[in-house]
Amino acid sequence: MTNNDKEKQPLLSSINNEDDNGATINIVEPVPWYSNIPQKIKNSMSKETITILVYVVLYVTSGVINSVLLKKVMNKFTNYAFFLSQLTNFGYVPIFGAVTAYKIFFTNDIPKETRDFPTRKFAIMGALDAITGFFVVIGGVSTSGPLQQLLNQAIIPFTMIASFIFLKERYSLIQLGGALVIIGGVVTSLIPSLVGGSSGGNKPFWNFFYLLSVIPGALSNVYKDIGFQAVEDMDVWYLQYWDSLYQSIFGIFLFPVNNWLPPPATVKFEQILPFMKEGAECLAGINSIIPSYINGTSSFTANSCTYQPDATIICDDCHNAWIVIILYMTINIVYNIFILLVLKHAGATVYSIANTLRLPLTNIVFSIHFIMGSAVSPFSPLSIAGLIIILLGLGGYRVGSMLKQKKAAAAGGAIKVIPSYGPAGMDNIIPVQKDYIERKSDAHLRNQFFGKLGINVPEARYRAANNNNYGDA
Repeated sequence: MTNNDKEKQPLLSSINNEDDNGATINIVEPVPWYSNIPQKIKNSMSKETITILVYVVLYVTSGVINSVLLKKVMNKFTNYAFFLSQLTNFGYVPIFGAVTAYKIFFTNDIPKETRDFPTRKFAIMGALDAITGFFVVIGGVSTSGPLQQLLNQAIIPFTMIASFIFLKERYSLIQLGGALVIIGGVVTSLIPSLVGGSSGGNKPFWNFFYLLSVIPGALSNVYKDIGFQAVEDMDVWYLQYWDSLYQSIFGIFLFPVNNWLPPPATVKFEQILPFMKEGAECLAGINSIIPSYINGTSSFTANSCTYQPDATIICDDCHNAWIVIILYMTINIVYNIFILLVLKHAGATVYSIANTLRLPLTNIVFSIHFIMGSAVSPFSPLSIAGLIIILLGLGGYRVGSMLKQKKAAAAGGAIKVIPSYGPAGMDNIIPVQKDYIERKSDAHLRNQFFGKLGINVPEARYRAANNNNYGDA
C-alpha cells in the first residue's frame, strides 16, 4: 500500500489476513479520533474565517495596548491632567478634519445628505463626550490601570438605566441579573482603595471621580441611539471630526472645575497660563516640578515633590512624553478601526466575546513589571475577586443581549455602532440590533394626506417621496 493510499484510509480501515485454511479474514482497525483533527482544522480554515481571526486578534491586541498606553500617558502628565484632556481633544481635530476634507473634495463618500445632517446633534454628543473625557483623565491619574478597566464596566448598568428612562427599553432577567453582578464586582474592586490597602497609587476620591465618567458616558450612548436613529450610513470620519471639534470647544469651559479640585488636579484661575505653559513643556520632555533636596544630602525637603504614586505632590516624569502621546493616539485610531472591522465581518456576538476576553488580558499586562515599570499593579485577592465577579456579570449580560439580538435579527434588525475616540471612548456595550423607524419626508406625508382626501396618488410616488430625510432629535 502506497503512502497516498494510506492518507485516503477511512476512519475504520480494513486489514486482510488469512486463516489456517487460507480463507480471508477482514479485521477492522479503529483509527485514533485525534488523527484527523489537523485535517479538519485545515478544512474549516476558509479565507473568510482566517480574515475574521486576524481581525479579532488585532482588535484584542490593539485594545490591550490602547488601555496600557492611556495609563502611561496619564502617568506622564500626572500634574497636567487638564492639559492632557484638551490635548487629546484638539489632537484629533486636524486628523479627522484632513480625512473629512479629502473625502468631501475628492470622493463621493460623504454626500450632501450627510453634510446636511444637523450639527447640533454633534454638539450634544461632543458635550457629553467632553464631560466623560474630563472625568476619565482627571480621575484616571490617581486610579490604577486594572481598577480603571474594572470601573469602566459600570457603563453597562448605567446605560441600561438611561435607556430604560429615555428609550423605554426593556431588558430580560438574564441581562438584569448580569448588570447586578457587575455592580457587585465594581464594589468589590473598590474595597482595597477604601480600606487603604490598594496599590498602584489608588486614591478613593479620584477613584470615585473616575467612576462618575460612566454617567455622561451612558447618556452619550443613549443620545447616539436617539440622535442617529434614522441614519443608515453616517461616515465615521465625518462624524468624529464634528464630535472631536465640539468636544474640544466644550472641554475648554470645564476648566473652572479644576479651581475647586484637590491636588494634583488643582489649577487656580490665575494659574491657567503658567499651567498650560508647563503642560506644553512637559509635552516637549521638560520637567517643571522637580525634587528639592536638603543641602548636601539626597533627602527631600519637607515641601519637595517625590516620585511615589501616593505622594501629595508628585514630581514630573515628562521624558519622551510626546512619543507616548503620539503612540496612544495612533493606536487609539487603529483600535477603533478594528472594532468596526470585527463588527462588520464577524458580528456582535464575536465582538462581545473578544471584548470580554480583553478585560483579563489587559489587567494581566498591568501586572507585568517590565511593561509598566514603577506603575506596575500586582494582583490582590480582592482585585482578582472583583475581576471574576465582573466577568461572570459580563457573561450573563452578554448572553441575555445575544438572545435578544437573535430575536431582533429575525425581525430584520440591523447592527449599529458609533465608535468614540480618545479617553472618552467607552466600547463596553454590545451594539444594539433593532429596527430603526425612519422619519417620513414632507412629500410623503403630503401625498398620504391627499390619499385620505380621496385623491388618487400612485404607490410609486409614495416610495419616491420618502427620501430618508433626517428627523429631529
